[in-house]
Formats: sequence, structure tokens, C-alpha cells
Amino acid sequence: MRIFRKSAAWILLQTGVIFGQLPYHALKLVIRNYELMQDAFQKLCRAGYLEVVKATGHKSFFVTDAGFEAYCRMLHKEGHTPNRTKPAGTRSLPKAIRLSRINEARLFFVLLCGRKYRTSLQIKREQERQVVRSADSLKYSRFVGCTYDEERFLHPVYHFGNGNQRLNPNGEKNAAVRLAGAMMSFEKVILVETPETIADILEYSLWALRKDSRALRHMKLNFHITWEDNAILLPLDGSAQAFVQHFDRKDWRTSIAQIEEQEKATAGITLSLLQGQWMELLEYLARESDPEYPVCIIAWDFQQPVLRVLRERGMLPAKAQVGVCLLQAK
Repeated sequence: MRIFRKSAAWILLQTGVIFGQLPYHALKLVIRNYELMQDAFQKLCRAGYLEVVKATGHKSFFVTDAGFEAYCRMLHKEGHTPNRTKPAGTRSLPKAIRLSRINEARLFFVLLCGRKYRTSLQIKREQERQVVRSADSLKYSRFVGCTYDEERFLHPVYHFGNGNQRLNPNGEKNAAVRLAGAMMSFEKVILVETPETIADILEYSLWALRKDSRALRHMKLNFHITWEDNAILLPLDGSAQAFVQHFDRKDWRTSIAQIEEQEKATAGITLSLLQGQWMELLEYLARESDPEYPVCIIAWDFQQPVLRVLRERGMLPAKAQVGVCLLQAK
């Protein structure tokens, strides 16, 4: 198979080498033209350059030995020396799901959003080199990586795929203790594949919020949002790109406060989702409120599909108004 410089096939092959095993749907983050991407992907598979791991609810791919050789040949043609080793790939379904989600989160933050990022595998390896068996406390944590800047780690990142997930309480507690030494904020960022998945998490969280805490004490729960764990929920479709590029800037909270003041309703209550967090809205929905009372929800454009799903499910007040704010990608 001939691969041309700047072609879709070359872009996909490079992506597979740089980021490792990825879910098939992650390619939409790389090439927005679905037909062009699909055609290039099929050609690479037929040439034996990519291998697909497929099962119900999962499809991922990784670069084969032949694919890596083709990548090296292309670099030599362009006068460059390959400086990478062949990325790891696995045919084991549980490992493929985990590895592809770790790599997709890195692709999202690094390639699409231009953020500094380390995967959970990199963090564990670093800790193993520093202290004998020091990474044991991270063993059962389900986080896939962390965003960071020059000074400190900022947020642990989780990838839930297309459904809510049950986190290991001890694993997350141990990870929090271990990562506290890295000055982490511990506001989780949770990536999901669809707005419906975010709505599922919010609906489940609302159900848990309305329950007496004593009734939940002995139940095995999926992830649900609380004030102590007010996670940032983001869709993995590229719509949150501008938000990820801007949030955590030094002037971020000041900018948000200014927007909230400008968009504040003249009457009734105003609820803001501009920090990417949903607990303020959940707490309001958990109360027995007057359905006629005016409510204004301020949201970013990427959150609008989630609010639409919540409205279809009857979770939002019938007369709630939504004010949509826009961010420009850098």
C-alpha cells in the first residue's frame, strides 16, 4: 500500500503510533470527515497495518509490526529518523478497553486541546522508579491520567465510555492520598462518549441525592455526584475543546463570575454550569420547588445537548430558561 504525505491514511497511521491502541470512535477527533476517515482506516486494515479488536460494545485498533515499519519508511523518505518504539497493543478485551480509554483521554487533552497531560501508566511508572512498590496504592484506581501545568498536577481524569461506572472506593481513596503529594486539586474530570451518558450520571446522582444517606450506607453504588466530589463532566466529541483550553487559567474564575453577573436573570433563581460542574443544579432539582417559579440555567454550548436530554426525561422544570454562552477555541 502506498501512503502519501498529508493523506488521511498517513494521519491515522501516525496517530496510532503516537498514541497507541485507541477506540475506533476516537478517530473522529482526528479527522472530522467521517467518510474520508473510514476509507483510510479500511485501507490500512486491508494492508495489514492496523489490527482491530472487536466485541459487543467495543471496537479498538492498534498498529501492527508491518504498520510500524511503514511508518518508519515514511519518516526515512521525509529525511527524519524514527524516535519512537512500536506502541503496545493487546487483543485481550478487558485490557483493550482499559488501554484504549487511557490513550483516548491523552489524545483528547494533548492533540485536540493542547493541554499538558500524563497518563495513569506514566504516573505509576514514575512512582515505581522513585520508591519501591510505591505505586501499589494506585493499583485499583480507575483514573486514566492527570492534567497538569508547570507547577502542579491539576485534575485526575476518568473515562467512563458510554455508561456510568462503579469506582473502587479503596482504590480511589489510596490514589487520592498518593497523588496529594503532587498538589492535585481533586476535582475529577470525567470523559464520556455521549450527552446521554452525562444525563444518565446526573439522573443517577439525583436519585442518590434524594435518598437518605443511611439508606445508601450499605448499597454498592455507581458513581454519583456529591458536593465533596463535584466532578466536571465532558463529552468526548470535540465540542468541549474550547472549555478545556480555557479552564484553570489564572483569570478563569473572575471571567466566569463576570459572565454569570451579565447573564443573571432579573427575577427568580439563576443556576450556573459554567465551571463544568452540575451539583448546583442537582441540589435545586432535589428540592420540592414551585414549578411556576422562574429558573434560569446558564450553560456552555457543549452542555446544551445534555440539558435537552434532561428536559426530554422530565427532569428540568417545565418553564426553566437556558442561557447559552460560547467560548472560542484558541
